[in-house]
Parts: sequence; C-alpha cells; structure tokens
Amino acid sequence: MRIAVIGGGPGGLYFAALVKQVDPRHEVVLWERGGAEDAFGFGVVFSDGALGGVQAANPELFEAVIDRFVRWESVDVRYRGRTKSHDGYRFSAVGRQALLRLLRECCEDRRVVLRFATSAPPLPELRAEFDLVVAAEGVGSAVRSARAEAFGAHLEPRGSRYLWMGTDRVFDALTFAVVETPHGPVQVHAYPYAPGRSTFIVETTDRVLRDSGLEVPDRSPAETARAVAGLFDGDPDLLGDHRLICTGSRWGRFTSVRNDRWSDGNVVLLGDAAHTAHFSIGSGTKLAMEDAVALAISLTEHRDLPDALAAYEAERKPAVERMQRVAEISREWFERVEEHVGLPLDEFTVRLLTRSGRISHRDLPLLDRAHVERVRNWFSRTLASTA
Repeated sequence: MRIAVIGGGPGGLYFAALVKQVDPRHEVVLWERGGAEDAFGFGVVFSDGALGGVQAANPELFEAVIDRFVRWESVDVRYRGRTKSHDGYRFSAVGRQALLRLLRECCEDRRVVLRFATSAPPLPELRAEFDLVVAAEGVGSAVRSARAEAFGAHLEPRGSRYLWMGTDRVFDALTFAVVETPHGPVQVHAYPYAPGRSTFIVETTDRVLRDSGLEVPDRSPAETARAVAGLFDGDPDLLGDHRLICTGSRWGRFTSVRNDRWSDGNVVLLGDAAHTAHFSIGSGTKLAMEDAVALAISLTEHRDLPDALAAYEAERKPAVERMQRVAEISREWFERVEEHVGLPLDEFTVRLLTRSGRISHRDLPLLDRAHVERVRNWFSRTLASTA
C-alpha cells in the first residue's frame, strides 16, 4: 500500500513508524511544512498509564523515551501566595523535541520517506497517487477544512486564550497557579519536563488579555516573555528570579474539534485534526498516538480499506469522546475561575482538583492492563508472522 501522511507531529510520525513496522512493504511518505527541529510546546505530560497501549506497540522506542522522562507524584495548587500539595497522582513528562527526534529516528530506521520543510501536494493529487492519505496536521488541518462537509466537521472556538511558554524554574509537580491581576485572574499550568526546564502555559480570558494590553502582534518573543512575566508581580514567588521563555508562539484560542466522520474515501483524520481535548487534562499527545496504534492495527487486520477505516473509527471514537467530555468540564471550570476566586485555599483547591465535584483524578487516563496486553500480543504475533 502507498500511504501519504500529512503532519510531522507525534501522531503522524508514530503512525508512519508503526505501519512500516507491521508491514515493511508499505511505501510511506510523510510531509511536514515545518523544519525537523521546529517543534514548539516545550514539554508534553502523561498521566500514569497513559502510554500503556502506545508503549506496548513499540517497547524499544519507549524505553528510550522513558529514559528521558521527568516524573512526579503530586499536584500542587498555588493560590494567593500559598501552595497546597496533594499526593496520589503519578505523572511523567518529556521534552516535545526529544520525543519527536526519537520518532523521526524510528521512521528513518524503517525507511519512511520524510519530507520536512515541505508542504504536502494538493489533496486531489495525493488522493489519486496514494492508496491512503492520513491527515495528521493538527487543529488547523487544511485537509479537514477542505472537506469539512464530508467529515461533518464541528469547530467551536472557546473562551480560553492561552500562550505556551517555558521557564528555567523547575517545578516539583504538576502545578495549577491562579494569580489575581488588576485586570482579572490569570491561571498557569506548569510542570517539569527536562533538567532545568518546565512547561509554563498561561491561560486567561479575552477581557483580561484586552485590558492588560498583552496581545501585541508585532512584539518579539523576548518582549512577550517579559510582558507576561509582569502578570505575576502579585505572586513574586511563583517565578522568583527565573525567566519565561517564548519561542515565537502567539496567544491562541482553544478550539473544540469534533467530526461526525473520521474518513472520506481514502482520506482519514488522526489526532487533533479529528479531535481536541483541553490541555488542562494533558491528553492531546496520548490520544494522537493511540489513534496511530489503532489505525496501524486496523489497516493490517482488514484487507478492504473502507472496512479498515470503519474499524479504526469504531475503536477510537468512543474512547476519544469520553475524554472530550472530561476535558470540556475541565475547560469550562478554568474559563470561569473568577467565580471561585475569593474562596479559602482549602476550598478553592478542592474545587479545582474535582472541578466543582464533577471530575477527579480517577477520570484521567489510567492504565488499562487488558488493553495493553491485547496490543502487545497483537504486535508480537504480527511481527512474528512477517519476520
């Protein structure tokens, strides 16, 4: 089979590597308009067990990823200059660039054709030349936009405005911080991901962003970092003497993406092109990589392409929708955080961690041991039969 993959993020790269792993006869070409080292996002976080099935599909690759993990077992809530720690959580994080580098190397070892800094050919051309086109180019997917009616695409821009940054302050845990500014509350989602580095996502509303004068289109990354750091003058211990790092990212708006159908003829959606989940539950990369596993398995188990794509959607869509429901509750709570500001620290912390009693850490992705074993056994059998 000739397979075109559009998008060089974790989902696209992992699918390309896996589908060549299970059948080296496939011809796989991947296009990514950004350069090989242009990754943004600093670090990606995974809750305990979130990589179970993904790791089972390629244990050698993930041994290398795990060697780069930063781990912690608590969630910190920082509010009005005080921090409340809660144990019983287990998380890991890794630098996004490190993860992508390992995935690229895996693709190269399996002779996937990688075309970085290159836009994919027009969709009609790809559909004619390849048996399958995998659109894994993120929330702004051009493929999905071009065929929005066919996919039944639903894009809903939400109230969250966010800026993805880094810092040289190393946090000890997944940290939710809420800081009251003269313009309204601003929240931070921060976690360590590498020695001397943490991800630092700043989230707020349109009103706070407008009144603070922070959204300046032609401001340099360094100027943006200094301006955003000024938001936290009311809590000087949050950053201390440490600096924020901005690599050219701009204030984004979280967009909820859903599709009634994940395939259109020989075109299929994967990862954020098919679905999004708010970053407060840390599952976007996990979901994309699980899509990659499921699509690779479906293509191998079903000789007929329509059957394979239908099986992929039937396997993934219900699981994704469950996570989206949890993520929407979490997103809504953070967008309305102003309603909770003013509560005592203990009550505020409980409301944040349970999102007002509607979710808890039990709703975050946990290790499904039966699923992990099924994936591991499937790949073992398949690789043995093709050896």
